[in-house]
Amino acid sequence: MSSRVASGKMAQPEGMQPAVLYKLVLFAILMAVVPIGTYFGTLSHLFNGNTTYSAISAVLAANVVLVGYVVVAFREEVASSTAQGQTIGLEKRKDR
Repeated sequence: MSSRVASGKMAQPEGMQPAVLYKLVLFAILMAVVPIGTYFGTLSHLFNGNTTYSAISAVLAANVVLVGYVVVAFREEVASSTAQGQTIGLEKRKDR
């Protein structure tokens, strides 16, 4: 028999981490804002109207955000695998 649950009260699936979604949304916003801000900021203040150099700086800024996301993702993956390894080690000791 199935039970009905209000959509606002549904339990999260196992392994679902809300921090992952927040980081994804944060970096998605950064990928939109940082390159555009860099382009227009450098266009008016640093390169005095030279669009080529401003575009190159915007591309570099987008790559910096992307590399930042990759670094955060790898750190998170290493931390979660370390935590799982410790949990498995505790379970093996308990079985002895």
